[in-house]
Amino acid sequence: MQQKSLKKNAIFTFIKSFMNIIFPIISFPYASRILLPEGIGKVNFANSIIEYFSMIAVLGVNSYAAREAAKIRDDKEKLSKFTKEILLFNLISTVFAYILFVFCFFFVDKLAEYRLLLIVCSTKILFFTLGTNWLFTAKEEFGYITLRHSAFQIISLILLFTLVHNSDDYLIYAGIGVFSNVGENILNFIYARKFINLRQKTSIELKKHAKPIFTFFGISCAGRINSLLDTTMLGFLSGNAAVGFYSAAIKIGTMVVELITSTISSFLPRSSYLLEQNKIEEYQALISKVLKLTFFFCIPATFGLFCLSRPVILLFSGEKYLPATATMMLLTFTIIARCFNSCLNNMIITPQRQEKFALYAQLIALFLNGVLNYFFIRKWGVFGAGLATLMVEFTLPIVKLIPSWKYINTKSNLLSVIQSLFGSLVMYAVIMLLFRNIENSFVQIICSVITGSAVYALIEIVLRHETAMLILAALKNKLIHKKS
Repeated sequence: MQQKSLKKNAIFTFIKSFMNIIFPIISFPYASRILLPEGIGKVNFANSIIEYFSMIAVLGVNSYAAREAAKIRDDKEKLSKFTKEILLFNLISTVFAYILFVFCFFFVDKLAEYRLLLIVCSTKILFFTLGTNWLFTAKEEFGYITLRHSAFQIISLILLFTLVHNSDDYLIYAGIGVFSNVGENILNFIYARKFINLRQKTSIELKKHAKPIFTFFGISCAGRINSLLDTTMLGFLSGNAAVGFYSAAIKIGTMVVELITSTISSFLPRSSYLLEQNKIEEYQALISKVLKLTFFFCIPATFGLFCLSRPVILLFSGEKYLPATATMMLLTFTIIARCFNSCLNNMIITPQRQEKFALYAQLIALFLNGVLNYFFIRKWGVFGAGLATLMVEFTLPIVKLIPSWKYINTKSNLLSVIQSLFGSLVMYAVIMLLFRNIENSFVQIICSVITGSAVYALIEIVLRHETAMLILAALKNKLIHKKS
């Protein structure tokens, strides 16, 4: 198979993640005003319930299957056999998830008033199995993934503005969300025939997949609980207002992390493929390149958002949320930890079959999260929750460094981090000077992003940062091709 361009893979993945931010920004204000808090609350509650059953149906298949399929992606016969095994495994877990869902549907009193809504939303569970999104990740079909995802988002947006007109249309609103999800997965199943032959007669081996899949499932569950624990404990220990402040503090940082980490995840299939082909030098060179890319973006993003915490909260949440400013400033540093953690996962831990180590790291973090939140929230409230989250987020990559250290070119990557830190500090100083002459929050954000990005880019070019030089060379090539 002809190798896909890593640069294009990263760009396509970035575009998809960017769309995931832009479309909710367009759709949610309209939906929330039409459906009112009660309607939106019903749909979000139903979807949150379905998410638990979906997690059981999917198990830990996506990460495991993407890694293993990437290794055999050039052999159609082996890939077809593997896909049939994973689909069958997923079908069994989906049936089990539906049995649990039906039990809860009839015997949990709280769900009685949501039954019709839950039936609509539950359709997603079945089609998660058919979606085989991991197959397209393994084949590095990121152009197809981005185009398909964006097309269904645009169609859903049109349906929203066309069909949802009053507060009684919450079922239609839920159905539009289901349509987008189900439509993507059906299209996946049809398009998958280009790469596999499900009619091929082969022996089926499920047992060998069970252990790694359940390990990945444990990692996924622990990670999900980790992400919810701070908010849950804050609600129990400090009340709804504290949860509101904390949500405002963490929201924008999470979006930034998703943009960067989604790009990093596009390198997983290539790293798995290189390992399978025993191309160790290429693999280690790729690790170094992705680490430099990660820090090149996450360090300035951290410093930039640290500067902009107050105007961002004012613009997106309002004056009532200003008490969350200090917590948001603290939480911006989790951007570095979470991006580094994602890099280690996608480039070393998963390709090197170190998922047990990832599970142990998540369990350590989960225990630490519970203990720190309990004591810190009682003492410092919202800021305490932020401090606990910061410590836990840095614990994960530190623990994962133990098996990963030998694959990292320390000298080269340390120089890259120092260059990014220096550029970010200069950028920080320039933004602080801008703030002295600008009072409007929106203008502060726009001017800071434009000026700060330009200053950082210029400093990194002067310092000849490897990533900056690669981006500059790519831009020059594009300009030359356009002129010719």
